[in-house]
Amino acid sequence: MKSHRHNWWFWLFSAIVLIPTVLGFANKFLDLILVIQGDEEGAFAATPIVNYLFATAGFVCLLLWTATQGAFHNLDEPSRVMFENEQELDRRSATPLR
Repeated sequence: MKSHRHNWWFWLFSAIVLIPTVLGFANKFLDLILVIQGDEEGAFAATPIVNYLFATAGFVCLLLWTATQGAFHNLDEPSRVMFENEQELDRRSATPLR
């Protein structure tokens, strides 16, 4: 039951974040199309749209590079290693100094 509740909140939050983002990007993309067609009023939109496209391409490349390097292969290992390190530090601090 908890998993179902978690999924519901995840999708709600995703919709709250993504819907305005997609609408804003679509508006700027429409302005870019108007600039390409020669409309002078949309000329201010060219720079932000190019920046959005470069940033998006950069993030996609970073995601692909990270996935190919195996960063998503074992997601539980870092937390397990940190827990083992913490246990080792606790064990060392519990040992009396000579």
